[in-house]
Amino acid sequence: MVTNRVILVRPHAFTFNKETAKDNIYQISPKETSENEIKNFALREFDDAVSILRKNKIHVDVIEDFDESTPDSIFPNNVFVTFPGKVFVSEMYAENRNKEYNKILPQLKKIIDYNRSEVIDFRNEEGRVLEGTGAVVIDRWNNICYGSLSKRCDKGEFLKFAKRFNLKPVYFRSMDKGVDIYHTNVLMMVGEKFAIIADNLISENRDEVLKSLRDSGKEIISLTEDEFNNYAGNSIELKGEGKNILVISKSGYNALTDKHKNTIEKYDFILPIDVETISKYGGGSIRCMIAENFFELEN
Repeated sequence: MVTNRVILVRPHAFTFNKETAKDNIYQISPKETSENEIKNFALREFDDAVSILRKNKIHVDVIEDFDESTPDSIFPNNVFVTFPGKVFVSEMYAENRNKEYNKILPQLKKIIDYNRSEVIDFRNEEGRVLEGTGAVVIDRWNNICYGSLSKRCDKGEFLKFAKRFNLKPVYFRSMDKGVDIYHTNVLMMVGEKFAIIADNLISENRDEVLKSLRDSGKEIISLTEDEFNNYAGNSIELKGEGKNILVISKSGYNALTDKHKNTIEKYDFILPIDVETISKYGGGSIRCMIAENFFELEN
């Protein structure tokens, strides 16, 4: 199942988030660039991304967030996940990210009919974290979910999520530079016909992950170190006119080998989008910015 409807949050107060940098090694602390410059660069990248998606017939709903206490609200896919008739709400690792859902909820209710919605709220006082489709990569065609266990992907919450949404759970561990990779969607995506994955970074259960992908009919694209470092894995498949679209960062696209580009183009049109500032200071790329809207789709 793939959608052409997405929800994005415009980052009026985007900047380097010190709270999330505790376990996200991909965030780069600004030295010579001011917070105001970062915000303005990010806003331009965001607006360009929305324009490009719309030009490619993707329906984009935009939520505005002006609150300076939520610098990472540009990454809504971590905060909520939609299913037909359902909305899942995540417990977040960073305290300032736990503020995001309630702040965007009034605008979200204008996009999703909460009167017809079942809300599955995983927020909890114990701090057991499962950060949406950052932590969980879902194969909606085969009802499988993949999770790289970390501070942002609690094993118990992952298994509870899988059971609640009737998904087969496949969990594993992945490491880069000696630490857990903070989000599953940094190292893998699953499309209708193929999967992109940095499987060389999987430290536990690698064979199980690859077997699951093969058994579900996916052609596997194993990322090189350069492709991974440029966020080629942090991409997403959306529904275009007549063909699916792989939305990927410009840096990720430029890093792809010709062989991997050719493999992807057998199935999808590749759509690169420049989000250099957002990736550099946010530690997440274009996929993190996109919350898919499956609410109105039938099972």
